[in-house]
Amino acid sequence: MSPRMLSNFIAAKFDSADPARMTGWLARARICQRALPQQCAFCVAPSGHSLVCVACCLSLPRIEHPCPLCALPRAGGSICGACLAHPPPFAAAYAAFAYAYPLDRLLQAFKYGGRLAHADFFAAAVSERVAQRTAGTPWPDALVALPLAPSRQRERGFDQSAEIARRVAAIVGMPMRTALRRIRDTPAQAALPWRQRAENVRGAFACTSSVAGQRVAILDDVMTTGATLAAAAHALLGNGARSVEAWAVARTLPPAQLP
Repeated sequence: MSPRMLSNFIAAKFDSADPARMTGWLARARICQRALPQQCAFCVAPSGHSLVCVACCLSLPRIEHPCPLCALPRAGGSICGACLAHPPPFAAAYAAFAYAYPLDRLLQAFKYGGRLAHADFFAAAVSERVAQRTAGTPWPDALVALPLAPSRQRERGFDQSAEIARRVAAIVGMPMRTALRRIRDTPAQAALPWRQRAENVRGAFACTSSVAGQRVAILDDVMTTGATLAAAAHALLGNGARSVEAWAVARTLPPAQLP
C-alpha cells in the first residue's frame, strides 16, 4: 500500500503528510486490519475480514431487473419508457444496491463520517455488479471517478468516489484516469428538488485529457436522478469518447418504488 491510498492524490495541494511516514503507517494499519477479527457493521456478528457478514450482505437492498440505461427497476430488465422517450447519454448504467435502509446508513458513515475502510466493501460490490454485464458487451477502456468540488474535498479530506473507483480499477484490472474536473462549484444536489438538479449541474464538468475513441466508465457513490453523471458524460462525449457507462454503489429509487 502506498501513500496515495488517500484520494487527495488527485490534487497534490491537498496533501500535507510526509509520504515516507504515511507509507509505514498505512502498511501497519492494513496488517492490523487483516490480523484482527471483524464484526459486521450491521449486526456485530463475526464477519471475518469483511465489513458486512454474509447474512446481512444478502439482505441488503438491491434492484431486481434494472433498466440497462438508468438502473431503475423495470419488469423483465428491458429499457424503461422514460429512457425510450428521453435516452440518457449512457451506454449502460450499473448500481450495486438500491439506496435504502440500511445500506444508506453505511454510505453516509463513509461519506460524511470518514469511514474510509468502507470503500473496500463498496468497491467489491460495484466490481461484482459490473461483471454481470451481458456476454459480449465490451468493457470500458478506462474508469473515471466523478470529481468532487475542491471546496467539499477540503472539507471532507477525501473524495469518496475516487476512493471507491481506485479500488474498483484494481479489482477489474482497468486503468483509472483523471479525465474530468468540476469547473463550477454547484450547490449540493441533495438540497435541491429533483426537477432542478439537471439545471444545477449543466456545464459543471470539463474534460481535462483526450478520451477520443475510448469507452469510459464514470463512477459515483450514489446515482440519484442521474443528472450529475449525465453532465459528466456529456463532457466526455463532447471530447470524443466513444461511449460512457455510469457505475454507482447505489441507485436512489423514486418515492413510489421505495421498499
